[in-house]
Amino acid sequence: MKRNKPNSHVEVGRQLVHLFLGIAISFVVYYLVPIIGYFILLPLILALILLIVVPRIHPDLKIANHLLYHFERDHDILNFPFRGSIWYGIGIIAPILLLPLNVACAVIVILSVGDSTSTLIGKFFGRIRLGDKSLEGFLAFVFFGFISAMMFINNPILAILLAFFGGIIEFFTFMDDNFLVPTGLTIFYLILNILS
Repeated sequence: MKRNKPNSHVEVGRQLVHLFLGIAISFVVYYLVPIIGYFILLPLILALILLIVVPRIHPDLKIANHLLYHFERDHDILNFPFRGSIWYGIGIIAPILLLPLNVACAVIVILSVGDSTSTLIGKFFGRIRLGDKSLEGFLAFVFFGFISAMMFINNPILAILLAFFGGIIEFFTFMDDNFLVPTGLTIFYLILNILS
């Protein structure tokens, strides 16, 4: 699949989808779990199955190709189509099942807002680099992750701890942070709960 636009345009589009879809998912979870319970996971699991199966059995499907062309990194189109979305969907299952609703939604929104802003700020404004990450991106993750977590958590100390630890995971992780950030934050919160 040949692109006519630069990869930076694809990355900006990816991150904006990640940002706004993640915020929407956190609010849907927040408002629907009290009504329908964990049945909220059924559409998520169905979407994951479709994202895994459709590119393999219908590689010429127009909507899938459109999404891949506009929002997927080149190497993932060939090797693992919808990789980020699949890991994101798998990653948010643990917080939904194991954490209090408001904390689960905070974890989801920290992942979405923190990861998107860290990528965009790091890519375009990052000067102090460690590999492909930047200090500016890390600080953006923590700041915007904290601000967004406060939409669901009325405890600023918990919100900053989650945002900071999420930023650490994202900064030092060289595999998919869409899975590791929510899973790591779930474990971190459960440990905090045991210790307090």
